Amino acid sequence: MNYGDYTYIEWYSAGGSNMLPRPGYPRSENYFSIWLRPVQTAKGLKGQYEELKDIETGHAHFAIRMALSEMSKLLTNGMSQKDFDLTRQFLRSYMKLYAQTPEQKLGYLLDSKFYGRNDWLAEADLLLADLTLDRVNEVMRRYWQTSNMEIVIVTDRSEVVPLARSLRDNAPSPMTYSNALKAVLPETILAEDKEVQVFPMKSVKVEIFESNDMFR
Repeated sequence: MNYGDYTYIEWYSAGGSNMLPRPGYPRSENYFSIWLRPVQTAKGLKGQYEELKDIETGHAHFAIRMALSEMSKLLTNGMSQKDFDLTRQFLRSYMKLYAQTPEQKLGYLLDSKFYGRNDWLAEADLLLADLTLDRVNEVMRRYWQTSNMEIVIVTDRSEVVPLARSLRDNAPSPMTYSNALKAVLPETILAEDKEVQVFPMKSVKVEIFESNDMFR
């Protein structure tokens, strides 16, 4: 459906351009975000596949439902021990790359003072070593939810009206495949698609903005 999905547990400057967070941007509050990009519009799909000539919307509504569905499963079932161990192992190694120059080390020391810590990078490895799966799942369930979210969609003009209508009406949003692709997909994928396409998105308020009116 698209080339990659991203999730950022915390804000950092130019996150889409930098592989590592940069020091010097401490925040009093953080936020959690999920990025889905890009997904096909109806206009694009119709231009590629004759069998999809009658569709009204592209993949955006389905993609949003899929993300919300996966997040809901994580809240219900929690993170698995295997995923927890792999993620912690990765972080304990990766975070050692955060400060590779004296300038970066000084920057993180200054950030540490802002957060009331002595040396956040040095402390992080010890904190991760003591972290438990139960603690992660507890905090996740306390702070995450899918019932009150802000979703921003950037799309082609041709998609705006039908997509807005689909979102407002909580209409089913079936995933659309070309015939060639659908023929080789396993039944498990198609069955999951049928569940996701009706994942509830009730009381959705939609506002439409022209791109020319943004950032003025």
